[in-house]
Amino acid sequence: MMLRSLWRSSAFSFSYYSNLDLSCPYPSFQARDLTTTHTMHYITKPPCDPKIMTFGAFHTDHLLEIDWSEKMGWSRPQIVPFKSFSIHPFSACLHYAIECFEGAKAYRGPNNSIRTFRLNCNMFRMKQSAKRLSLPDFDGAELERCIEQLLKVDRDWIPDRPGFSCYIRPTLMATEEALGVRASSRAKLFVALCPVGPYFPSGLKPVRVFCNTSTIRSAPGGVGGYKVAGNYAPTVLPLKEVQKIGFHQNLWMLPNGLVQEMGVCNLFFFWKNKQGERELVTPILDGTILPGILRDSILELTRSMGKFKVTEKKLYIQEVIEAIEDGRMIEMFGSGTAVSIQPIEAIGFEDKIYEIQYDSKLNAGELSLQLFDIITKIQTGDEEHKWIKSI
Repeated sequence: MMLRSLWRSSAFSFSYYSNLDLSCPYPSFQARDLTTTHTMHYITKPPCDPKIMTFGAFHTDHLLEIDWSEKMGWSRPQIVPFKSFSIHPFSACLHYAIECFEGAKAYRGPNNSIRTFRLNCNMFRMKQSAKRLSLPDFDGAELERCIEQLLKVDRDWIPDRPGFSCYIRPTLMATEEALGVRASSRAKLFVALCPVGPYFPSGLKPVRVFCNTSTIRSAPGGVGGYKVAGNYAPTVLPLKEVQKIGFHQNLWMLPNGLVQEMGVCNLFFFWKNKQGERELVTPILDGTILPGILRDSILELTRSMGKFKVTEKKLYIQEVIEAIEDGRMIEMFGSGTAVSIQPIEAIGFEDKIYEIQYDSKLNAGELSLQLFDIITKIQTGDEEHKWIKSI
């Protein structure tokens, strides 16, 4: 109830990452105890070809793993050769989706340095997801240090070409060897890395989205605001269905038309509001949408520009359609770690397709392209930035 009140009272300026408390009230693993076992069988690295190095297709030579049990607490963290896990058929993660994960990226910087982008925010968000699933808490700063060591061990896997990066996938799953819906007495935390090319090899590419009125991604009071496994499996079938009719993604909303997300991206609408002001609007963090780290970054960047109004609020699809029909919609785009900025060229709603303005030569709107360039420069450039940690 307190959290809902906070969301309501902070409709226009709430930042999920305003207080990054990564501490843990219980004994946690420590990065100083980390051990490393180097592989004896190094994997042949794929070429830096965007058609080959696609998202999630390859893994690096090593991974980080840390086990937890109710009786013994956290084990010492280990970097070990990449391997498959042996898991009991009754493990809770397999039956009840008691599992959460994160998605972050590391980049190759000047002088062969490694740059991570707001990894502390990923640690904070993962801690919140773990608490929601009654998975064990941990010190986020210690996990971040362990991940940094993993990146150092597999640094040769981090591509040094523009647009390429190393995707970081921390995962925490329940492994108790017994059936039953309850807090698990055992868990495994692991972190795997994979080199990835640009999401769109030919540059930004606008997509067509379908306003799904028959299926919802998350409901008020649910877990839409957390990065938990159970949020994703139910979206696969609706995605296949809209792709059959010529769309790339679903635009998720509640039955009353309250706009939430696009696929697995946060949404942004740049328009002229009814008062004639240029305004960037994104759905408020009401607990049904994921508090995207790139979403938070875009809000801070655009507010610092001071060129237009920036608003977080409840937004209904009827308002969006009205703005398009009135010629007030300037551009629409999504944001996420994997895709960065995703321009939108059209939305389908109630048997009608509404075209969205964008520059066909740039494959994006002016603002979305500007944000893409700024964020890319922060992530891969040679300048220091508060969101970047060089290791």
